[in-house]
Amino acid sequence: MTTIKRTTALILLAFVVFAGASVFAHDETFKGTVISTKDAKLHVSVIDEKTKKASSMEFVVTPTTKVLRGDKVVMWCDAKITKGERIAVTVNHDESMTDATVIRLAALAGK
Repeated sequence: MTTIKRTTALILLAFVVFAGASVFAHDETFKGTVISTKDAKLHVSVIDEKTKKASSMEFVVTPTTKVLRGDKVVMWCDAKITKGERIAVTVNHDESMTDATVIRLAALAGK
């Protein structure tokens, strides 16, 4: 094999390996309603998309969790999350099944 062919083969192999690794790294978003919040923990009644059944899940809010109220990024302590409010919580399966990476909430009325 010539040097050019070897180099091309190695570049292709590296691309396939990195592209394959990104397929396995994925986020999952859970949608539901807030049961409660306490300190840096969030209890949510999550609806399973396939079975349409509700189950309770607990998520941890970390210093890197991004909290969105409508389109605006807010601090966790300023989010004013209420019981029964609709919510979407995204976690990264490669990091943790309970650490929230993104929390999405509806914009507050009149804001």
